[in-house]
Formats: sequence, C-alpha cells, structure tokens
Amino acid sequence: MNILIAEDQRIIQKIHQLMLENWGFNVDIASNGAKAVEISNKKRGVFDLCIMDVSMPVMNGIEATRAIRKSQPYFPIMGYTSAPDYRDQCLQAGMDEVTLKPCQSNHLFEIIKELTSKPLAINVSNGALSISKVMPMNQEELQELRELKKQGLTKLKLVGLGHSFVVHKNIQNKISHDLIGQSKELSEFIDRSPSEPGRCHLYKANLHVTKDLFLPTELDEAIQKEDEIAARYDSATDENSGTPNV
Repeated sequence: MNILIAEDQRIIQKIHQLMLENWGFNVDIASNGAKAVEISNKKRGVFDLCIMDVSMPVMNGIEATRAIRKSQPYFPIMGYTSAPDYRDQCLQAGMDEVTLKPCQSNHLFEIIKELTSKPLAINVSNGALSISKVMPMNQEELQELRELKKQGLTKLKLVGLGHSFVVHKNIQNKISHDLIGQSKELSEFIDRSPSEPGRCHLYKANLHVTKDLFLPTELDEAIQKEDEIAARYDSATDENSGTPNV
C-alpha cells in the first residue's frame, strides 16, 4: 500500500516514515502542500492514502487538499493537526478524517486501516477471473465501506456490469477458492443488503448472478452458516489487517 506523507517537520517525517515502513507500507514524503500536489499529480492513481499536515509553508494542507480534489481521481486524505479548530475547514476542503497531533501509533494504525477500506471487484478478462480491491469512487462510498467494516462486511462489485452487493468481509477468499482454486463454474454467497437480502449464484463464465430472496425466517440461519464457512478463510486477510510492530 502506498501512502503520501505531507509534513514540513523533518523529525515527524522521519518518525512516520519509519513507522509506516515498519508496518509494510510504501512511503513518499512531501515537505509542503505544493509538493504534495506535485507528487500526487506525478504519481497519479498510485496513492492509497495521504496523511496531510494542515499547517505547512508554501501551501497549507487545506489548500493542497482542495487542489488535489480538483485535479486527481479520488483517494482518501487524512488531516493531521494540533489545532482542533481546523477540523471543519479540513472536512469542507475534502479531507475524509482529521486526527489530532500527537497520535499514538496504535490509534494511527487503526485510522489508516479504516481510511483504506476498499470494495472488492470481480473481473473476467480473456477467460481469466480475477478478484481485487479497488479504490472507492468517492467520499460517500468510503464512508459506506467504513460503516460496513464495523459490521464485518464489505462491498462486492462486478466489473462492467454495474452490480454491487453487501457481503461478508472474507467472501472473496471463498469465491476465489471455488472459481479459481477448485475451477468450479459457480460460487454462492449471501447478499446482505438490507433492502433485498438473498442467496446469490455467481457464474464464472460471464459474471452472471442470479439471486434467490430469503424469507425473514431463513435469513438468520443462512447468515450463520455462511459466517462459519467464511471463518475458515480468516487467515487470508487484507494487507493491512495486522498489528503494528512498534
């Protein structure tokens, strides 16, 4: 995962760089807001998150966030400041969250995990199926993912078909096991969308999905059974689900 740190104080730059690299992240450093805009433009689409100091020379973090939001595809930005009064301005400029300095390492790690929540995407190209995590489309989708994550859920998209489902956080591992590992033509999962929960049948050949809606009396039992199945894949977690070594 790639993180851009926009920070003018060298000691904080170094601390965060060492800490994030120790957690397994790739880090770029910008010494002011203008540099953050320049680097994000140069590495367009690369960053999973920016940790943006608010008070910086040349261009402050609020101005830099506005510039990035006007010129870049969406990626999350976390404001970092010792002044709580800046929170509303930061959020209005387009930041997704604001964290106060100083921040304990464990708390920072949890915020990074939450802000880098991503939907799953299933794609078939030249007969080969792939499952990957993709950047949220916008702040609204990130907020949706953050809420789902608290429930142990995530969002699953079918590339090119416009369909999305609310699913168990580990369901990609079951689908991958069925369709890739076992070379099956069909995998099942539960769409837990509150409006229309149902058992989905995903066909490998064309990503076609059929869904059988549940009766109210059937849903809880079906979810419990899928939770038990999904728990078997708990070891195959996302790249930033561990604990920091600091």
